[in-house]
Amino acid sequence: MSISSLNTSQTGQSSSANQTSGYSPQDARNQLNSVLVESLSVSISSGKQSQTLLFQASITNINQILNADAAKQNGQQNSGSLQISSTQVSISVQQSGQSDDDNSPQATSKRILDGATSLFALYKQQHPELSSDQQAQNFVGLIRQGFEQGYQEATGVLKSLNVFNGDVASGIQQTHDLVEQGLDAFLQQNQSASTQSSQSAASDSAGS
Repeated sequence: MSISSLNTSQTGQSSSANQTSGYSPQDARNQLNSVLVESLSVSISSGKQSQTLLFQASITNINQILNADAAKQNGQQNSGSLQISSTQVSISVQQSGQSDDDNSPQATSKRILDGATSLFALYKQQHPELSSDQQAQNFVGLIRQGFEQGYQEATGVLKSLNVFNGDVASGIQQTHDLVEQGLDAFLQQNQSASTQSSQSAASDSAGS
């Protein structure tokens, strides 16, 4: 299944829902599960597309979590949500071109991390009231929340199809662990960069 079609469908349906009844994470997750089971059940039943399922579920949930945060920050349901959704669709399309080449835990975790963390600059623009450390901490917290939701949904689908065992289960768990490790490294890197920047500014001020 095309990631771009899934995200495009999600974006259009989300916009329509926003206009009528507001943002509903539960409805979106139910809809995602329905689409995934209907479109991927044949491939997943053999275990071959389990990593693709995890990638799609993770990116979709991360996108939803960031949408909700943006809507809350802006006080408007549409503006922040559409901005992030448009960015995320572009990322997903770009990443999907690589997904057929390598569906290993290492490659899948990298795609998830690249897609999620590339939105950090946008998050910082939306939260200028936070310090650099707080921006990094809060952003990673939101990404973890979305990823865990995606992980739970993906494993739930795999279990319902009786393929969450053996290499499939171990591969999904390895991808989960690699994403968590990557988020830890991303947080440490951005906090270290913030600390170094502050120390440099203090040194310059003292020197002058």
